[in-house]
Amino acid sequence: MNINKILQNIIEDKYNEIRSSKDNEGIFSKIDFFEGNAIGQIGEEFVKAIFKEENIAMDNKQKVIHDEYDILSNGIKIEVKTARKGLKNNSFQFNGINPAYNNDYIIVIGLTHQNAYYQIIKDKISYNHKKRRYFLKVNGKDKQLVAMNPGNSVNYKLTLQL
Repeated sequence: MNINKILQNIIEDKYNEIRSSKDNEGIFSKIDFFEGNAIGQIGEEFVKAIFKEENIAMDNKQKVIHDEYDILSNGIKIEVKTARKGLKNNSFQFNGINPAYNNDYIIVIGLTHQNAYYQIIKDKISYNHKKRRYFLKVNGKDKQLVAMNPGNSVNYKLTLQL
């Protein structure tokens, strides 16, 4: 039994499955080659570039390691979350949302091969004690935040439809 060959075949099958499900055309199709942290950095740099282009003030003394926000503008804390569209569904999963953080805004950016979608969310994260769940109001509707891993009480994800 050659365990490396077994693993190689499984990886090759998964690679072909994923590759066949993707539309490799489009102005943003290169997003497929980046891991999650790089996608997040792209979104953050994009928002900063827009702020700069529009002459919106940003704190230049920004720390390298972020805590409650990615951008500080005139005392306003802004968190930026970026995700690419799922392979088999029309949704975006925005990871790493911490309910303990005190952001003023969350900007979510969803990337497909053809388009970029964004939503500016002003609502604070709320906790429903009866349901024992966190929620964020998006477009007037409560969207549940789900723990990224079982027992993880720090990092949550927000799933939004295209």
